[in-house]
Amino acid sequence: MKQIRYIWHVSKEVHGRLLAIALVVMIYTILNLISPLIFSFYIDSVLGSEPVTNPLFLFLIDVAGSTEVLRNNLWTGFLLILFVYCFVCLFQYLRGRLNAVVGETVTRNIRNELYDHLQHVHYSYHVKNKSGDLIQRCTSDVDQVRRFISAQYSEMVYSLCTALIASVLLFSIHQDLAKLAVVTMPILIVFAYWFFTKAQKIFRCSDESEGVLTDKLTESISGIRVIKAFNRELYEMERYDECNKDFLDKTFELLKQLGLYWSFSDLICYIQILIIVLAGTIMAHRGNLSVGNLFVFISYESMILWPIRNLGRILADLGKLSVSIDRLLEILNVPVESTEGKSISVEGKIEFKDVCFGYENQPNVLNHVSFTIEKGQTVAILGPTGSGKSSMIHLISRLYDPISGQVLIDGVPTVELEKKNLRMQVGLVLQEPFLFSKTIEENILIARKDASKEDLHRAAKIASVHDVIEEFDAGYQTMIGEKGVTLSGGQKQRVAIARTIVNQTPILIFDDSLSAVDAQTDANIREALKSVSDLCTTLIITQRINSAKDADLILVLEHGQITQSGTHKSLLSEEGLYKRVAEIQARGEE
Repeated sequence: MKQIRYIWHVSKEVHGRLLAIALVVMIYTILNLISPLIFSFYIDSVLGSEPVTNPLFLFLIDVAGSTEVLRNNLWTGFLLILFVYCFVCLFQYLRGRLNAVVGETVTRNIRNELYDHLQHVHYSYHVKNKSGDLIQRCTSDVDQVRRFISAQYSEMVYSLCTALIASVLLFSIHQDLAKLAVVTMPILIVFAYWFFTKAQKIFRCSDESEGVLTDKLTESISGIRVIKAFNRELYEMERYDECNKDFLDKTFELLKQLGLYWSFSDLICYIQILIIVLAGTIMAHRGNLSVGNLFVFISYESMILWPIRNLGRILADLGKLSVSIDRLLEILNVPVESTEGKSISVEGKIEFKDVCFGYENQPNVLNHVSFTIEKGQTVAILGPTGSGKSSMIHLISRLYDPISGQVLIDGVPTVELEKKNLRMQVGLVLQEPFLFSKTIEENILIARKDASKEDLHRAAKIASVHDVIEEFDAGYQTMIGEKGVTLSGGQKQRVAIARTIVNQTPILIFDDSLSAVDAQTDANIREALKSVSDLCTTLIITQRINSAKDADLILVLEHGQITQSGTHKSLLSEEGLYKRVAEIQARGEE
C-alpha cells in the first residue's frame, strides 16, 4: 500500500490524465473487439443467412435498407472496418501521448523530491552512505518507476479490459465454447503471480548489486589520478570485474526465470488456442456454431490469452517497481535537518564549555574541551592528524551537535540556533576544496550573487589569486572544468578562499586550507587577512607553525583535549607539542 500511496503522491499533477488513460484504453479495447464482430456479421448474415440479433448491426441494416443492399455493396464492410481502425489508431496515439506526459511528469517530480531531500538530510547520512548507491537509486530506480507508469500501467488496464469484455462477448455468443475459451485463464493468472513473487526477490538482489557496481565505478573515476599514479589499473579492473560478474549472475538468474515464464505460458496459450480451434471446428461442422462466430472465437481467444499471459511481465515489472519504490522511500524516510531555532546576527564570539563529541566508529574524538574566542580574534588550532581539529569546526557550523557540553555563539548554544541562519554567517574553507564546472567568477560568487566587481577582486586579492586569474586568456570568465581540474591544487585552494572571503561572514574558518599553497603565498594570504580580521573572528586549523605564529591565540589539541594554549612566544617558552613541532619545522627550513 505504501508504494501505491507514494505513486499517488508524486502523480498529483496528473491524476486526471491517469483516469483519462484508463478511459482511452477502454475505448481502444472496445474498438479493437468490434472488428471481429464486423467480420462475423458479414460472413454469417450478409453472405450467409444467419439472423441478426446485435443492435449495432440491426441499426446498420436499417440505414442500408436491407442485407441485400450490403451483400451487393461489400465495399461498405471494407469502409466500416477501415473507419473503426482509424479510430483505433487515434486512441492508440492518445494512449501513447498520455503515457509519455504522465510518465515524464511523475519522473520529474520524483527526481526533484529526491534531490531536494538529499540536500536537506543530515550531513552524517552522506558520510555513512556510498555515493554510487545513492546515484543508482536516483537514476536506475527512478527510471524503473518511469517505465512502469509510461507503459505498464496502460498495458495492465488494456489486459484486464480485453479479458473481461471479450469473455462477456464470448459467453453471449456460445456458452459451452466460451467455457473452453477461458479454462486456462486461472492457470495463467496463478502462474503469473508465482513468477511475480519469484522475480521480486531476484530483482532486489540484482538492484542492490547494481548499486555496488555503480559505487565502484564512481569511486574509480573520482580517484583516477591516484590509480594511475600507483599503476593500479589492473587491480581496479579486477575489482570492477568481480562486481560486474556478481551483477551479471544475479541479473542472469532473473533472465532465466523470465525465460521459464515465457516458454511455459506460451505452451499453455497455444494448447488453449488449439482446443478452441478443434472444438469450434467440430461444432461448426455439426451446425452448432456458425463460421463467423468461429472466426470471432478464434480472434478473441488470442485477444484474451496474450494479454493475460502478458500480466506475468506486468507483474514482474510491478515487482521491480515495488523494490525500486522501497529503495527510494528508504532515502525519503530519512529525517531532514530541523529548520527550527533562533535566527541571530552573529558577532563572532565562540565558546566551548566542557564539550564531548564522537562519531559512531570513534566515540571519543573530543573530551571535555573548553575555551573562549573573543569577537575579532584570530585563533590558530594546531595538532596532529586525528586529534579532533576538524570535528571542532563541524560543531561550530552545526554539521554535528556535541554529545555533551555546549558550543555557544555570542552566548547562545548552537543547538538552539537555526542551522541555515548559522551557516550563512560562518565562512568555511575546507582542506580539499570543491569547485564546480563553471567560470572562476561563478565559483567565487556562488553564495553571493549580488557582490560587486570590487568585492570580487578584493576577495581574490586577499586570497593571492587575482594576478593568476588575470593571466588567463578569459580572466574571471575562464571555465575551470569539473572539480576545478584545470587549476593546480594551490590555485583551487585560493579560489575557494576567495569564495569564502567574498561572503564577508563574521566567522571565518580555514580548515587546514593553506596546506596546498607555498610558504610565501601562505604568508601573503595571512598578511592580507589582517585587513578583514577586525571585522570577523578567524580560525586557522593548521599544522604549520608559520601559519599559526601571528595568531592572537593558539590552541594545541592532542587526543581530543587541549593540552596547551597561548601565543606563539609563550608556547615556545614551555615544553610541549608546539615547541617540538616548531623546532622540527625550523630544522627542516634550514
